[in-house]
Amino acid sequence: MRRKSGRARIERGSGEGQPATIPCIIEWDDLSPKEQLALKRLNRGHDPQLDPVTVERLLALGLAVQRPQGIGISRAGRELVINVLLGPDA
Repeated sequence: MRRKSGRARIERGSGEGQPATIPCIIEWDDLSPKEQLALKRLNRGHDPQLDPVTVERLLALGLAVQRPQGIGISRAGRELVINVLLGPDA
């Protein structure tokens, strides 16, 4: 399912294996330019030079995830970046 350009739907659950119940819409413009750049970099792969504060915010928003090899982009984060890159302004 495609979303409007520049939006990602993030669903948050209880964190204990329960299905997510509350959808949270994050728009590209809700992110700071630093967060937008970090998300684009994560979309290309692991970036060990990302600012820890920015990484924590992306993790809190559900746009990034902790992986064994480091921080990576989440599905919602990838969807947000792709929608922006392929949007009408691209």
